[in-house]
Amino acid sequence: MAIASWLSLKRIEPTHLGWAVGTLGVSLQLNTFAIAALFFMVTVLKIEPVIAGALITGSKLYDAVTDPLMGVISDRTRSRWGRRRPYLLLGGVTCGASFALLFSVPPMADMTTLYLYVGAALLLLSTAYTIFNVPYLAMPAEMVDDYHERSVMMSYRVFLIAIGTFIGISVSPALVALLQETFGYSQSRAYRGMGLTIGTLMTLAMVAAFFGTRRARFSEPLRTELRWREQARLLFGNVPFLLYMGLKLAGLFSLAAVLAVQLFFIVYVMERSMAIAGIYGIVQVTGQILSIPLWLRLSKRAGKIRVLVISSAMMLIIAGTWFFSGPEESLLVYGIRGLALGIGGAGTLLATQAMLPDVMEYDRRRTGMRREGVYAGLASFIEKIASALSGVVIGGLLSAMGFDRNLGPEGQPDSARTAIYICIAVIPMATYALKLVLLYFFKLDEQTLKTATSVVAPTQRGRADE
Repeated sequence: MAIASWLSLKRIEPTHLGWAVGTLGVSLQLNTFAIAALFFMVTVLKIEPVIAGALITGSKLYDAVTDPLMGVISDRTRSRWGRRRPYLLLGGVTCGASFALLFSVPPMADMTTLYLYVGAALLLLSTAYTIFNVPYLAMPAEMVDDYHERSVMMSYRVFLIAIGTFIGISVSPALVALLQETFGYSQSRAYRGMGLTIGTLMTLAMVAAFFGTRRARFSEPLRTELRWREQARLLFGNVPFLLYMGLKLAGLFSLAAVLAVQLFFIVYVMERSMAIAGIYGIVQVTGQILSIPLWLRLSKRAGKIRVLVISSAMMLIIAGTWFFSGPEESLLVYGIRGLALGIGGAGTLLATQAMLPDVMEYDRRRTGMRREGVYAGLASFIEKIASALSGVVIGGLLSAMGFDRNLGPEGQPDSARTAIYICIAVIPMATYALKLVLLYFFKLDEQTLKTATSVVAPTQRGRADE
């Protein structure tokens, strides 16, 4: 097969690919929401940036409860489909529908009613996404045991993330521009059309993962004699997992900040049409796809940690080049930057995605418990925290530095443009520097994983739940 040849694999494992296709739905949701939600709320619904950011933050903080809870629920579920798969179907259907609802805001009598509608739609979307994503993230640790095979499995996911990212950050704004500029749709109607289109694609991809994993290996729930306090102590005593959480938070906060201001940068700094986001997306996804085999080979030879160090350093340097961008920048330079960010981003994605099943296995070897859902819930929670922080930080920064939602590019003060530069360049540079510091202490390689020993007495270790 072409994909197998491209990734230098002997064959494509259908079940692994069947699982990975769900990533397309996840990527569509994350990227389209990140690039469009704040811009839509501020420029179309005319909500103050700080209030729009607060609404997004509130919906993400709500997941402080729902993500870990969903992890526990999926860990304890017993069904003929396994512990996780029923939630892929339920979450897939509701996620696409709630996404479309968010961008289909009917006329409102007053701002209070508008805030309530948007807040409710955000909470519904967060709940639906949690139902799908937490069990979904827990599955690879049950499906695959081999350290390097997990990287191969995640290479499928990175490939589909690239496709979802392209559609999310390029096709979706280009679709809005097309509906407005070619078909004469109003702004609100154009965003409604985009929401329905992306929501439908999300549901199709997520439901496909349910059917694609019908032959996936899964484990039964385990019961342990350990009290919950001791279980929590062991959970938060998993140092590699704590470092992984820090790495994930830094990377996702950087991504969320950049995506949240991408359209602001195009419209208010470069003073171009949103349609040029398509150029950026095409070259970025090209860089991601072309570089996957290279990062995969490096991971096999040098390990996931080294891949993440190299790619993070690369992303830090490239982020600094945004300072040289502006109205006079050619589309060629703009595209080259996107290509380079795509290459570096593929490395960070591949290594980070493959690390999560490793820290789950490390916990299983140390405790005898199968808590993949709990770990997936906490990892998903970190994802929401990054998005929450980006919403309040970006929205608050734009408001504090004088961005006026009622003015075009010509009327914005220089301080507003400075705020956009901070979000697209300074924040990612700082977060990738933090990742390099955290990676200095991250020691969970293949040998460490294989030699991990139990810290729990045999009588207290997990056993089959009758």
